[in-house]
Amino acid sequence: MITIMGIGLSLVLIMFLIRWKVPISLAMFAGAVLAGLMSGFSHRDFFHVLVITLQHPTTWLLAITVGLISGLGATMGKAGRLGLLIDSLQRLFKDTRYILMALPSLIGVLMVPGGAIMSAPLVGEVGQRQGLSREKMTVINMVFRHIWYLVFPLFPSMILATQLADMGPLAIVIFNAPIVVITIAIAFKLYFAGWKNVNNDEYNGWDPRALKSLFRAVLPMLVIVVLALGFNVYFPLAVFCGIVVLYLDQWLEKRLAIRVFSSWLLRGIKWHVALVVIAILFFKDVLDLGGGVEELADFLFEMGIPLLALLALVPFLIGFVTGYDTAAIGISFPLFLPLLPAEEKMYYIAFIYTMSIAGYIISPLHLCLILTREHFQSSLGLIYRIFWVPAAVIVFLGFLSLFLWTGLG
Repeated sequence: MITIMGIGLSLVLIMFLIRWKVPISLAMFAGAVLAGLMSGFSHRDFFHVLVITLQHPTTWLLAITVGLISGLGATMGKAGRLGLLIDSLQRLFKDTRYILMALPSLIGVLMVPGGAIMSAPLVGEVGQRQGLSREKMTVINMVFRHIWYLVFPLFPSMILATQLADMGPLAIVIFNAPIVVITIAIAFKLYFAGWKNVNNDEYNGWDPRALKSLFRAVLPMLVIVVLALGFNVYFPLAVFCGIVVLYLDQWLEKRLAIRVFSSWLLRGIKWHVALVVIAILFFKDVLDLGGGVEELADFLFEMGIPLLALLALVPFLIGFVTGYDTAAIGISFPLFLPLLPAEEKMYYIAFIYTMSIAGYIISPLHLCLILTREHFQSSLGLIYRIFWVPAAVIVFLGFLSLFLWTGLG
C-alpha cells in the first residue's frame, strides 16, 4: 500500500511543481525520487536505475530525434519557410476560410518555435475582415494548429509515446485519422457559421508556382516522414536527411554558408529536451523496478475501478492540469502500459495518447492558448463557450474508436 501511495503522491507532486513553473525535467526527477523512496529504494538503487536509463538505446534515440527536430523547426523559420508558406497559401486559396484553417495547421506542422503567436496575427488579419470575434479567432488559431498533433508522426509527444510503447506511429495515426476529419468538419461548421464569404484579394486564379512554393516550404518535413515511415529509415538519420535537404535548398537559392546554417541549427536545438527525455524514462524505470505498477493493478482490480475510466481520466487530467502534453504522456504511459491487455494493446495505447492530447489542447495553462489570448485580448470565459466542443468531440470519438477497434461495445 505504501508503494501505491508513493505513485499517487509522486503524480500530485509532479503536477504541483509544473503548475509552479518548475522545469518539467526537475518535476519528473522529483516525482521519481518520491516514488522510489516510498518503494524502499536506497541511494544505490537510484544510481542503478539511472545507469539502466542512460544505457538504454531508447533514451538516446528520443533525445537525439526530438533535439534535431526542434533545431530543424527553428532553422526553417530562419530560412524563411514561414513567409514562403504564407505567400503560397494566399495564392492557392480563393476562399479565406481555408486560409484561416491552413495557416495555423501548416505552421504547427512546420514546428517553428512560437508558431502559435506567429499564426495569430495572420488569423487576426483575415478574421477581422470577416467580423469574427476575438474569442473565435483565438479558438480557430488553437484548434486548427493542434488537431493535427493527433496524427502527425513527427510531433515530439507522438515520438515519445511510440518509443515508450515500443511501436510505430501507424496504429495511432489510423486510430485518430477519423477523429481528426470529423473534428475538423464540426469545427468548420461551428466557427464559420454566418460567414460573409469575402474572397482573398491575393488570389488571381490557379497558380502552379504557388503549389511549388508550398512544396518547398514543407519539403524537409515531408522527406522525414517518407523516409521514416515509408522506408523504415532510422529516425535520427531521417531527420538528418531532412536537415540536409533544407541546407541544399538554401545553398541553391542563395549560396548560404554551411557555417551560418550550422549556427541556426545549433542555436535552435532545445537542449533541455534531452534532460526531459532522461527524466521521463528514469521515472518509468523507477516505477518498473519498484513494483508499484503491479501492486496498483491488483488494488484497482480489488476496488472494482474500471481500467478504461482511468485510461481516459488520468491522461486527460494531467494534460489539462499541467498544460504539458509531455507530462501527460510521460506519466500515463509508464503507469498504464503494464496493465493493458496484450491482444489489443496498440488500440489502448492510441486511446491514452488521444486523451492526453485532448486535455493538453484545452488546458488553460497551455502556453499557446496563453500567448494567443494575449495577442487577441480575448476573454477566457467566452473562449471556453466554443472551445469545449472540439475537445468533447475528440474524447467522445476516442471512446467510440476504441469500442470499434476492440469490440468493447
